Amino acid sequence: MDAESTDAGLYAAVRGAVVRRLAAHEAFAALREPAPYPEVFRPWLALGPRVAYALETLLTAGPVPAGDVDRIVREALDEIGAGEPPAAWGATHRLAPWQALPDPDDAQWPGLGGDHDCVLSTSSVPGWTDRSVRASAARYVWHLADRERSGWIVPFGASGVPGDPHHRDQLPLWLRGELAPVTTDWQNLTKEQE
Repeated sequence: MDAESTDAGLYAAVRGAVVRRLAAHEAFAALREPAPYPEVFRPWLALGPRVAYALETLLTAGPVPAGDVDRIVREALDEIGAGEPPAAWGATHRLAPWQALPDPDDAQWPGLGGDHDCVLSTSSVPGWTDRSVRASAARYVWHLADRERSGWIVPFGASGVPGDPHHRDQLPLWLRGELAPVTTDWQNLTKEQE
C-alpha cells in the first residue's frame, strides 16, 4: 500500500464499496441502530467500521450467504469501474492526528503508505474514511551491544509545543520509516534553553 500507488488506491476504493454494501445487507439489520456511546467512538462502533475490521472473515465465513458475497463484490467492482479512476492511495490515506480543537489547516497532513496489517501500520476505517487515525505513536530499536546505535522516532517531535523547533521535526523520518539516533552519553547531551 505505497502512498504513490494507484493500484493501492483502487484496492482501497473497492474495499470501501464492498464494506458499505456488506453493512447494508439484511443479515446485519439488527445491528444498524447507533451505538449508545459518545460520537467520538462512532468510527469504531458503528456497523460499517465493525464490518470493515472483520472483512476478511465476513467474505469467507460470515452470516452473509456466499452467493450474496459474490454479488456484492461484483457490484462494488462495477461501481468503482464506472466512476473516475481512484487517486493514489496517499491522496486519500492521509495522516489525521487526534486534536483537541479543529485544525484550520487540515491540508498540511501528508499522505501515508501502509495499511492496518503492515510493519509501518497506518490504519483507517474502510468504508468510513481512508484518513489514518491510527499509527505507531513511537518506534524504538535498542541495540543491546552498543546502545549508541539505538534509534527511536515519534510521529511528530519531542516537543508538544507549537512553534518549538522540535514540535514536528521527526515527522519526515517517521514517514520514511527511519529512526533518530538515541544519545545516552552525558558528554554528548546539551541542555536547550527555554
